[in-house]
Amino acid sequence: MLRLLRFLLLPFSWLYRLITGFRNCLFDKSILKKTRFHVPVIAVGNITLGGTGKTPFVIALSSFLESKGYKVGVITRGYHRKSKGQIIVKDGKSILASPREAGDEPYLIALKSGNTVIIANANRVEAARCAIEKYHCSALIADDAFQHRYLARDLDIVLWDSYNDPAKEAVIPSGHLRESWKGLRRADMLLVTRTANLPQHIAEFFHTKQSDLYISTLPFSVRKIFRFSNREELSQENLKNKKVLGFCGLGNPQQFFDTIRQLTQTPPITKTFPDHYKYSENEIDEMIQAAEKQNCQFIITTEKDAVNLPPSATKFPRILIVQISCELTEKIKAAIIKQLPPLEN
Repeated sequence: MLRLLRFLLLPFSWLYRLITGFRNCLFDKSILKKTRFHVPVIAVGNITLGGTGKTPFVIALSSFLESKGYKVGVITRGYHRKSKGQIIVKDGKSILASPREAGDEPYLIALKSGNTVIIANANRVEAARCAIEKYHCSALIADDAFQHRYLARDLDIVLWDSYNDPAKEAVIPSGHLRESWKGLRRADMLLVTRTANLPQHIAEFFHTKQSDLYISTLPFSVRKIFRFSNREELSQENLKNKKVLGFCGLGNPQQFFDTIRQLTQTPPITKTFPDHYKYSENEIDEMIQAAEKQNCQFIITTEKDAVNLPPSATKFPRILIVQISCELTEKIKAAIIKQLPPLEN
């Protein structure tokens, strides 16, 4: 049934591919103009819909750039935020917006970054100008901006989820590609996330699309497990052989459920919600009741989802948050620095 549906949607995919290809052509021929700033800009994005782990990577990247002496600004659209226009999520010192105003991902980056300036604005050029002129940022990370071509960049990093087979993908709506594979020619680096070993079929596929594309892996790991109610940390041993209910609102939830299974060594009961979902008190109560009926010792979710939980969720000490992080290898760090202009004193 799914294959039939994808086949029926192919004409719409061809139309979407034509539209995005024409837009890219206008940029390539400089008919649509890009704005370039005097500070290095790194765009981090996807060529697909759905989650690839951009938020942990942006956090790790901002930390690395700060360690190199840059004052970092993260500019982001802030999906599903309730505010309009531009909002300063963090001024480099203090968080100035709530999760609802900022969006869950910008707020999470603000929580976990050092002195990073974070600005949410659908107009990335306007956000970049503010970060440079008002906050004196010396390097910018444009989050989820691979297709946002009005802002010129020095480095384009595309993330690919190791769970996805690129050979089976097609342009939306028949598949998950945001544009045709030709768009990958703009990328400088492709990081395959959630794996320590690069699958051969993925490497071979992408090298046929761009022979000199830098490809590396970006493994993720569980950094911490803690109670939502009081942030008390638990060891991974606390979850071993435990029956749990896992829930999340992610672009690709299966990886999270697999992580839970690795922690507990038993299949979790799972419940999925739309990406960036804002949970109500009733929904949390229903999950608590469902967990009790099925004798679950814990209810587990992600840091991103924790940002969207209602305050009443702190009443339940059995709700656990799994903190996922990534660490840049020395090779990835060297490849990034090689692409950036020297830091001005």
